[in-house]
Amino acid sequence: MLIAASTAIGASAIGLDLFSPGLSATAAGTYLRPCGDVRISSSWQGHKNRNPPSGEPGTDYAVITGTQIRAAANGVIVDRKDSTTTATGRYLALRADDGNYIRYLHLQSSTVPLGARVARGQVIAYSGASGFGSDTGYGPHVHVSLWIGGTPLQLGFTNSVDFENYAEATPYPPPPEDPVPTHKSMTLSWNAVLPEGAWARIPVAPGSFWLAESSATIKETGELSLYLAATGVTKGFQVRVVAQTLNTSGGVVSTSPQPMLEVPATKATTANAPTYGLYTLPYFLSGPLRLYADIRALNPGIRVQQVVFKKNYWQS
Repeated sequence: MLIAASTAIGASAIGLDLFSPGLSATAAGTYLRPCGDVRISSSWQGHKNRNPPSGEPGTDYAVITGTQIRAAANGVIVDRKDSTTTATGRYLALRADDGNYIRYLHLQSSTVPLGARVARGQVIAYSGASGFGSDTGYGPHVHVSLWIGGTPLQLGFTNSVDFENYAEATPYPPPPEDPVPTHKSMTLSWNAVLPEGAWARIPVAPGSFWLAESSATIKETGELSLYLAATGVTKGFQVRVVAQTLNTSGGVVSTSPQPMLEVPATKATTANAPTYGLYTLPYFLSGPLRLYADIRALNPGIRVQQVVFKKNYWQS
């Protein structure tokens, strides 16, 4: 199960350019795949087709956690991140001797330090599923992104190219492209006064609280957003999503509150100016699980007038 709510880029040496970006690009068929000829779970084009498109399109290679990852080419490790934070989780960045830039995301661990020179085929990391503050932020895989002639900061994170077009020939056909996600949107005029200091469950439709659900046979991946409009906010309110694990009979086995967002009061422009809050959460649910949202008032008299719930999701 993945739950998280944070976005950022952070690393020790991101964008460090040890070679001239004007060097010629590698010819097709010369890069080594990170884990050999394994199944591709999501292609570069599939990342581009998502709604919204991936912030860093790349190729996802489906391998179990702890699989050796080998360098695609001779080069230097120019960036390394060892925390699970953000969507990338742990990663390594390789500046190949041809001037191109390659990132390996969602690692379990890295075996080479920042600044190390590596050889094509050398083990540089072990695959994982890290991201969003967890070692199980995704299903296990390694994501490879490639930029021609420059760093992501120079060229833009979305301006990667298809690594498979530059990799060795393979007997395996490309996978079908990712399906367009299902979009769901609901607006509810809640008009409820919140109890101060106590968590209250947020409805997203009349009599309905569930944001996402999965079962033993159906998995769900997506991103959800809650938009809240409240009046009477003088201090603020807090929002969180809670995951419930269910047994085979549908009974609740455990609950797991996710990272909380605190929304401060909006500076009043009128006597009863509304305060708006937005909570966004990428998620992956596998097994009997469901999500709902809570809100807690930090001052008395807060009235939530409207709840807007939106999500884009895939089921498998």
